[in-house]
Amino acid sequence: MQQDDNTPVSAAKLLEQVPLPREPRDIRDIAPAPPRLFTTRPYPPSEQFEVWKTRMASLVDVAPPEGHSPAQGFEVEYLTCNMADVVFTSGRFAAQTFARATQPSQGTPVDIWWLFRVRAGEARFETAERQIHAGPGALFLISLDDDFRGSITNYDGLVMALPRRSFAGVADQLGEISNVLLSGNLIELLTDYLDRLETRLILMSPDELRQAGRATAQMISACIQLSSERLEQARGAIESVLFERARLYIETHLGDFDLTPDRVAQKLKISRSNLYRAFESVGGVAGYIMRKRLHAAYAELVGSPDRQVQEVAYRHGFKLASDFTRAFRREFGVSPREMREHARRTSSAS
Repeated sequence: MQQDDNTPVSAAKLLEQVPLPREPRDIRDIAPAPPRLFTTRPYPPSEQFEVWKTRMASLVDVAPPEGHSPAQGFEVEYLTCNMADVVFTSGRFAAQTFARATQPSQGTPVDIWWLFRVRAGEARFETAERQIHAGPGALFLISLDDDFRGSITNYDGLVMALPRRSFAGVADQLGEISNVLLSGNLIELLTDYLDRLETRLILMSPDELRQAGRATAQMISACIQLSSERLEQARGAIESVLFERARLYIETHLGDFDLTPDRVAQKLKISRSNLYRAFESVGGVAGYIMRKRLHAAYAELVGSPDRQVQEVAYRHGFKLASDFTRAFRREFGVSPREMREHARRTSSAS
């Protein structure tokens, strides 16, 4: 931590290191608590990773990076402070990979975002909808209620836990900008604020921590909002990626009878609302699936004139020939048999 004439000395000089607890972290504990300096160093190197893994088990599943044996040691040292409205964490973390816990918090919603401020090292995160690669200076959010995978190199920085209850007024917007690298003058202001906050926590009383937590939540809410223009730009890029992923899935499963918008969203692990927005410009997901089926059937009817209409219908996701015929007539203005006869006459004439 940096110092000047008006800044307290670092936490490492004022706080005694405490062995990282072996039990999982209690994410429902909202009582303000003074800063503590946790570390895995008091444990034998062969036990350090298991202690860290157990501590994080209520939130994420962690693993050492590829090629690293946990027996080689796993050093973590960080200051943490529960400020009631937010939980402040800052320190150094060994390289690792992680993913959303299979059953986080006993299967109930976690309702927490993590706000990362990278000082050194790199972080990579991937959800069904977005990927980021963050280096020093980056600020970004991750929702612990989204399926995600991630990794960090040897990392130094802040990780703020933001409970939904403290951000109810901007929860939808925080969800929109999760896993997006944040930038702009207000983000720079927020970064400066968080860096200064770290140096002030050490000597605060419980009441001051509670007030500072409330003020920090308000500061984050005010600064982390994207302009409507930038949010629209980000949404357009995201929807383009979603459309392409969904299109590829749909076109490889046209013959599945149960190919529905809900199934596409479930298989790609994206929200239905985001999927629907991505297909608005082409008339919706269900309409897109129907048109793709009909045009594929059209091509097969023309290319394989000896194949029965019922067989073609079945191969392209229609259980009943009558349903296929009605849909075909709506799309092309003629029945499948009429279209085939026309194609045959055209072929014979040429």
